Amino acid sequence: MEQERLLSPKQLSEIVGLSPAQIRALMNDGRLEFIAISSKTKRLTMSGWERFQKNATKVKSCESEITAAN
Repeated sequence: MEQERLLSPKQLSEIVGLSPAQIRALMNDGRLEFIAISSKTKRLTMSGWERFQKNATKVKSCESEITAAN
């Protein structure tokens, strides 16, 4: 079984195009899961980022569009 690579907030921010501060804010809000290595060291995974994106993505339903048009 292959282990997933652990990323620092800075490394993840470079991959996804957000600032490290934005990544840390998502972690502090509890919206982005992380692994606590120690009290000061926290690491993230790409699968955690993908779950965050899936949960944070809002899709407007067709039913609400029909209701709004009437």
